[in-house]
Amino acid sequence: MKFMDFKHKDVYVKVHTPLIVTKRDEEKKETQLVYANIIDIDSRVQAMFAQFHHAKKANDVVLWIRHAPRIGEKEYDKSSFAIRPSGKYRHLSQREDDTFVTGIVANEMVLSRQNDVYMIFAWDGDILQKLFFAIDAYYESPMLEEWTPYLFNQLLKDKYLIPLTVHDFVGDYADLVAYELTAGEDVLDGYISYGLRTGAIQLTEDCDITKEAI
Repeated sequence: MKFMDFKHKDVYVKVHTPLIVTKRDEEKKETQLVYANIIDIDSRVQAMFAQFHHAKKANDVVLWIRHAPRIGEKEYDKSSFAIRPSGKYRHLSQREDDTFVTGIVANEMVLSRQNDVYMIFAWDGDILQKLFFAIDAYYESPMLEEWTPYLFNQLLKDKYLIPLTVHDFVGDYADLVAYELTAGEDVLDGYISYGLRTGAIQLTEDCDITKEAI
């Protein structure tokens, strides 16, 4: 388990976190928060939520990730690393017992496609299935599930599908993989047209495509 610390001016909040997902912005040279699970007493969780919405407008806000020592633990890793909020976030909380509340903080791009960007989470590790679902739900491009491996490889090669970094601090999320999908309709249509022309993908006689193929 780790602590996630938030400090901005005279406000200081610290909560436990078992999982965060981040992305690296090379242009800004910073690591940005995509998703976090947090758990703590209700007041701290709600304080983190409240400050997060304010924090997204402040360029000097930093979230620090540090080891959360157990009671009596003295010898532990005292290193830390910084992540920054970027964009808009949504949150959700649920009471676990009389003491603790669990919360989720997620970038809006995890929840829906925003400006040609969608962040795909495959909690069971089946990224091909989740990629197919995402394309089928958010794009008008014609799509068959058997084309997904071809599109995955093309998108990954051309950096339209960017791996996100999963930080599993408790070992409960070993299967989770996450990607940022940045392709527009034109990119997918181009891949599909090229794949059909070259035979990399095929239309079968018994297939049922509800969208017009290119």
